[in-house]
Amino acid sequence: MKPEAAVAVGTGGLAGAGARWALVEIMPATDVWPWGVLAVNLAGCLLLGYLAAAAWSARAHLPVSLGLGTGFCGSLTTFSALAVDVAQMAQDSDWGYATGYLAVSVAGGVALAVVGATLRRVQIKEDQ
Repeated sequence: MKPEAAVAVGTGGLAGAGARWALVEIMPATDVWPWGVLAVNLAGCLLLGYLAAAAWSARAHLPVSLGLGTGFCGSLTTFSALAVDVAQMAQDSDWGYATGYLAVSVAGGVALAVVGATLRRVQIKEDQ
């Protein structure tokens, strides 16, 4: 990896981790779901969908894509927290909450990634 790419990933990672911490603090878990974790994961999917579509375009700038995609989105989102939260709900026999949270996280994440990619493709077409 080139030094500028490593700096971009590191800088993006630092910003993404800070954003995740702030959102999880602002939106703490309730008796139902860990809203902050859900919010960062869904927001990260939307942004990564947009960035992936941008990277697919001929005008992609690799260090920026790496910094925002791999760095920022990679540290903003947290699959490990999702897995632990679902496992805890299951251990507590909250099967409805566990199933719902997992379904909203996965289906919502995929849907928002598609929305993000679509938004970028529309923007690319408008720019041409």
